[in-house]
Amino acid sequence: MNWYESMVIMNPALNDEEIKSAVDKVSELIKNSNGEVYKSDNWGRRKLAYELNKQKMGVYIFYLFKAPSATIGKLEGYFKVFDPVLKFMVIRLDRKQIAALPKEVLGGAVETQAAEPSAEVKASTDV
Repeated sequence: MNWYESMVIMNPALNDEEIKSAVDKVSELIKNSNGEVYKSDNWGRRKLAYELNKQKMGVYIFYLFKAPSATIGKLEGYFKVFDPVLKFMVIRLDRKQIAALPKEVLGGAVETQAAEPSAEVKASTDV
């Protein structure tokens, strides 16, 4: 499984309950696809750099999660049809980014990941 972070900008017309419901739906989608959500953080309403769908403000939601690569296709497909979402971005983290994650957020999950060399590294060292 790979580590990912995702930033989602939601419609600012949603009230707090609707935002919480939308955040829970996305978290459930990740969990139901054999993933683990380590952090979902609501950054609140902020001004957008440019207008999106006639909106000048947006609610920023940050996710940090670990999931199989097939989950990302499902997640992006869901974001495209989920009405509250204005814009989204999903990024796969590399080793250096994973090592830089705060350990109190992850609870030791990073140590086990960093201790195991990946198959790519094993293959390149056998040469």
